[in-house]
Amino acid sequence: MHKICFVVLLFMLPALSFAQGVKGIVNDEAGNTIPFATIYLKETTTGTTTNDLGEYEIQLPAGKYTIVFQGLGFQKTEVTVNVSDSFITNDIVLKKQEYRIKEVRVYSGGEDPAYPIMRKAISLAPYYQRQTEQYKAEVYLKGSLYMKKIPKLIQRMMKAEVDDNELVIEEGKTYTMESMNEIDFSAPDIYEHTVLSSRSTFPGSEEDNVMSYITYSFYEPHQDMAISPLAPNAFSHYKFVYEGFFYEGDVAVNKIKIVPRRKSQQTYSGYIYIVDNLWNIHSIDVTNNAFFGVINVKQVYAPVKERSWLPISHRFKVEASIMGVKADFRYAGSVKYSDIKLNTNLPVPSTLMKQYAAEEAAKKAAEKQAQKEQEMTRQQKKMEELLAKEELSNRDMIKLSRLIEKESRKEEELKDQSLEIKNTYHFKHKKDSVKKDSTYWESMRPIPLTSDELRSFEIKDSIKLAKMETDTVKTEKKKKSVFSKISGGFLSGHTFYANDSATRITYHGLIGLSQVDFNAVDGWSYEQRFTLRHTIDSLRSWGVTPSVAYAFSREKVLWDANAWYSFGSKSRTRISVSGGQQSKDFNSKYGIDRTLNMISSLFFKDHYMKLYQKDFAAINGSFEPVHGMRVRLAASYSSYKQLENTTNWSIIDQDKDYAPNVPPNDQVTPEHLMDQSDMFTSLEVSYTPRMRYRMYKGRKYNVGSRYPTLTVNYQRGLSNVFDSDADYELFRGEISQKKEWGIFNAFNWQLGAGYFSRNDQMHFSRFQHFNTSEIPVNFKSWENAFMLLDDYRYSTNEWFAKAHVSYTTPYLLLKFLPGLSNRLWTENLYSSYLTQPNYKNYVEVGYSMNQIFLIGSAGVFAGFEDGSYARWGFRVGININ
Repeated sequence: MHKICFVVLLFMLPALSFAQGVKGIVNDEAGNTIPFATIYLKETTTGTTTNDLGEYEIQLPAGKYTIVFQGLGFQKTEVTVNVSDSFITNDIVLKKQEYRIKEVRVYSGGEDPAYPIMRKAISLAPYYQRQTEQYKAEVYLKGSLYMKKIPKLIQRMMKAEVDDNELVIEEGKTYTMESMNEIDFSAPDIYEHTVLSSRSTFPGSEEDNVMSYITYSFYEPHQDMAISPLAPNAFSHYKFVYEGFFYEGDVAVNKIKIVPRRKSQQTYSGYIYIVDNLWNIHSIDVTNNAFFGVINVKQVYAPVKERSWLPISHRFKVEASIMGVKADFRYAGSVKYSDIKLNTNLPVPSTLMKQYAAEEAAKKAAEKQAQKEQEMTRQQKKMEELLAKEELSNRDMIKLSRLIEKESRKEEELKDQSLEIKNTYHFKHKKDSVKKDSTYWESMRPIPLTSDELRSFEIKDSIKLAKMETDTVKTEKKKKSVFSKISGGFLSGHTFYANDSATRITYHGLIGLSQVDFNAVDGWSYEQRFTLRHTIDSLRSWGVTPSVAYAFSREKVLWDANAWYSFGSKSRTRISVSGGQQSKDFNSKYGIDRTLNMISSLFFKDHYMKLYQKDFAAINGSFEPVHGMRVRLAASYSSYKQLENTTNWSIIDQDKDYAPNVPPNDQVTPEHLMDQSDMFTSLEVSYTPRMRYRMYKGRKYNVGSRYPTLTVNYQRGLSNVFDSDADYELFRGEISQKKEWGIFNAFNWQLGAGYFSRNDQMHFSRFQHFNTSEIPVNFKSWENAFMLLDDYRYSTNEWFAKAHVSYTTPYLLLKFLPGLSNRLWTENLYSSYLTQPNYKNYVEVGYSMNQIFLIGSAGVFAGFEDGSYARWGFRVGININ
């Protein structure tokens, strides 16, 4: 989430430019300056703000202008100025906003008057989200970082990584970045972003690393940062309190307090201002308490054209405090709109048409709407019936929001029937965008810099001059740095790139958990591995991964190698050849993690994993014959050898023997474990209807679908081919889907079944194994798993059917408790079913809390056999992927 919140800081905002104009300071009645007060020029549809000190400076050509000053909690003030050939100084005093209370009215259930207002606003959010079809904007963006505190250890580490003449972040200093941009927007989400000029004093960033223009709207129901107070499910997360209204021109604006129902990092607190009868956002001032600090967001909207209310002022402030580092980040911008075009194909709800009737353009739209009344769709009629209600219930609100959302998307769906998801944000730099001097910025900047921000640019300029004068120490430090990186890479692993970066070699290191292993069969073992990858072009690449290990107790050299070649634009074809001699888990797909098995063996004398030796050669291939369908082919020849424990060593309790290396399963006979050979073939076809995809450098990447995935698989063990002993045949099918929405919400389901039509001779490794978890701690996903079943015991070579369902949500049960409500943890429900010849009608249910410290899970599960309680267990998970 911290990545998402940092992107939110580098945000969507707006610009302007000229020479003479008007400047001054905005104060309240007590003489206090008002930072980030909104300033709007009606004639130019330009919005800007004051800086941290309440100062403003607007450069304008000669002429007469009406300037609107406003701040949240203050009355709007309009002034008219005549700009000639010099700056006019005009200090502004904003009066405190006085709020009126509407006539007392009793609503159904005695609820607060804020609720009917918010129901209307939530219902119409999809309309306002798509109201504007097109606009152009000149955008000025400014961000500043003030470092309050840096622990000395972190400061020393940062200094050690840079050269003497490079700028490093220091405590008590301010760092600034600013840019001038042009934005062309086309609905629903196409942005052409051109950086006209930029500069930055942030250490480690080049001057062309400008702040991104990121779209961010509280009308959007599925935000990454937190749950919007205008989301359809907002009433589940917020309480709303009506605090009065004020008039702004001929419109009334309602002030509504947003109160989270519980402390949470996924909610806001603060105020939202809703225009009466139009039910759109007038302004918003909310705070989110993230795990790294406090984020404050302020936005002010204005009717820039006819009924189109667009944000004219954005302000983001972050007070970060994490691992001893404390910093403030402020982000502001100025925008000048032009060429605004409304979405004429979007049906205007009749309740809004009444408000727009005074405008000539709205009158014409009203007449056009009246002509179409006979042609209204069934959904539109339902919308009008709901909008006509004076009071909306929560059910009405959700229904209306969905209808408007569906109606609003019609035009978008007609425009884009393609399954390809195209990049809608196009970013480019104008030539020489970073070669602008201070004179340029002084003439173009609409938000004055503070003295600290100006000083940060002066410091960087002086450092650049120093770097031009001397560069001797830098070369020596660089050599040291390269040597330390290479030597450190051999210990922990490192990736080395060729000069053209087309070839890279990854060495996986001398020391680490992936190099060392211990089990009762091999004893201690040590492995070395590297990966060579070469990219021919954007469509073709190849690679090879060899490894070698030595099992000390078994005195055996183990090895494997895998080589692959990938090609094809849309077919995404991949061919691989592999071979080796390995100690393998009988349940290789879902088996026990080797590191966990090593720890349980050494410290608890519990050796869960059962192993056999596999000497093999295999070839695999996969491709997409048609879009959405994936075909996988496999063939291999293997020689299996039965293994026994060769060591009884452990850190504790060395007198106790390890359990025999025999998988516990009533269906297993000695013939299933004896030495044998196996000629194996497999064909698998999976298909997902209407799979969406992206094209990147000519290559297709699938990104998901609204529909489930169907998979069918056929496996055959061939006898008398290269002396193969195998004789078995499996037909298997599965259908699955995972739907995700909002913040941390997901619903996952899977149904599968299989039947062995032949099982005359087969190794136990070819049985149908299941995703079980006998060990109390695991590193695997808990979706589609049986958390209480012993490993190997329920594997079968006859038939089976299984089902899994899981649901993830930020709040369900324990998260409602005060001490847990502000955590990022998610709550999860699980239900699983399994039946097979020797174990019928097993049902498992569970509850867990995930994302504990971002990687941990803890859950409790219960199992039932034929409707009767059988077992329960507690599980701990660590997700390190």
